[in-house]
Amino acid sequence: MPLRQRIDCPQCGKALVRKVGGRCPSCGAAVARHVQAERDREERIERVVAVVGTLLVVMLFAMTAGLGAIEGIAVYAGVGVLMFYLARKSF
Repeated sequence: MPLRQRIDCPQCGKALVRKVGGRCPSCGAAVARHVQAERDREERIERVVAVVGTLLVVMLFAMTAGLGAIEGIAVYAGVGVLMFYLARKSF
């Protein structure tokens, strides 16, 4: 599932809801390559977020293995807030 739900036309800036024949319904500009490039970019971002999130969880598990329940929950919540702060510009 893409991070972005909306892709805009590179020429007129209107939202591309329907792309009949690979053209913008408003101005008629060819948008097939632009749409594919945007989807590829979103896929790369999703992969980076997934890898970073997985690494953070593994590191968190390794670092909190000796802590008690309360300390582990506090550290996990802190890392969750950090991940949200770093990834908020992606959504």
